[in-house]
Formats: sequence, structure tokens, C-alpha cells
Amino acid sequence: MIGGLGGLLLGLAVALLLLTTGTLALNSILVVVLPIVLLFVGIVWAFVAPLGPRTPPAGWHERESS
Repeated sequence: MIGGLGGLLLGLAVALLLLTTGTLALNSILVVVLPIVLLFVGIVWAFVAPLGPRTPPAGWHERESS
């Protein structure tokens, strides 16, 4: 969910940037397609990305609670 939201916001920001700099015309289909594509890229990245639990580095010891 968060990956999709991030992708959508990134797509909107990039499309707005391209519009304001004059790189992209307002009637271009890319203004609509770019946020949708990045929405799906964000969703896929959220499921595929290796951002889960990691192994601690060598020599790391958890403190004992007393």
C-alpha cells in the first residue's frame, strides 16, 4: 500500500516537473500514463524489494535485559 502511494506521488511529481519545465506538453498522454505506471512499479517494488529483516553484522551481540 505504501509502495503504491509512493509510486503515485513520485509519478505525479515527475509529471508536474516535466510540465513546468516545458519538457512535456499539457496534451501529452505521458502526463496520464507516468503516474499510473509508477503506481504499479511502487506496488511491485513493495512486494519484491529485499527490505525485510536482515541478519546482524558479525560481532554484534544483543544486550541482556536485567
